[in-house]
Amino acid sequence: MSTGLLLLFLASTLLFICYYLVIVQNRHESQMNVMMTAMAGGMTAGVLFGTIMGLLLRGDFVQSTILGIVIGMTIGAFIGLPHHLITTIEGMLAGLMGGMMGAMLGEMSPIGQEDTLLKFLFMMSFIVLVITIRLFHASSNSFIVTFLRNPLVVFLIVLFVFLALEQVDTFFPNDPINPGEHNHSVWG
Repeated sequence: MSTGLLLLFLASTLLFICYYLVIVQNRHESQMNVMMTAMAGGMTAGVLFGTIMGLLLRGDFVQSTILGIVIGMTIGAFIGLPHHLITTIEGMLAGLMGGMMGAMLGEMSPIGQEDTLLKFLFMMSFIVLVITIRLFHASSNSFIVTFLRNPLVVFLIVLFVFLALEQVDTFFPNDPINPGEHNHSVWG
């Protein structure tokens, strides 16, 4: 595992802990808002981690799908756990679907474009988290939330995270192929 992939894995884990904290702080809010947050967290976690599993285990679709589903369901359940059981189920089912789709995406992605795909998926998860925070704290007087109400500030934060991701070492280093090792003959 490369350093970049380890950093992405840790940043993604931190991102979904933030989803959990949003639900913990707002578990007394509208049932629909909390369920939507669990669904968003479970789905984005499933897609992101399912894609990582699909890329790491390329060629073993069954194993990458199972791992993607298990990770997505676990994170979805974890995110929905502070609220009602129905919220936990919503997060789990969204994680199941996201893990399945992520594994397919990782399995089908072209070699050499893994970094772009993972950066895009991480950014989508981050943007959904920021929007979710704004949803719950629209009427809050907190300094951080007041700061996040300004669309320009949100755009700059997203841009900063994107530029930080661009500075990270590659997630999947391209190994040069030695042409002497791959002799393929059409006639057998």
